[in-house]
Amino acid sequence: MVAEKGIARAHSQAPLAKIRRACFIGAMTAQTVIKQFKSLPPKQRAEVAKYVVESDDSWIPESFKRGMADAEAGRFADMDAVLNNARPPSRPRAK
Repeated sequence: MVAEKGIARAHSQAPLAKIRRACFIGAMTAQTVIKQFKSLPPKQRAEVAKYVVESDDSWIPESFKRGMADAEAGRFADMDAVLNNARPPSRPRAK
C-alpha cells in the first residue's frame, strides 16, 4: 500500500505527456514496432538498425563470443597444427 501511494505521488508530479508516453511504449507489440520502423525514412531506419546491432548481442552465438574473447587474449591456434593432433593453447576454465 505504501508503494502504491509513492507511485501515485510520483505520477501526480509528472507531466501527463510523459505518463502517456510510458504507457504507450509499454503496450507496443513487436508488429507495431516493425510497422513504425518500416515507415521511417532510410536514414532513420539505418540509425535504429545500428543502435539495435550495437546494443543487443543476443543473436550472436555464445561459442562465437568465446572465440572472440580467445582471439582478443591472443589464444590462437594454427589450423594445420590442430588438425595434425597438436594441442591448442589453453583457455581459462569457465566459472
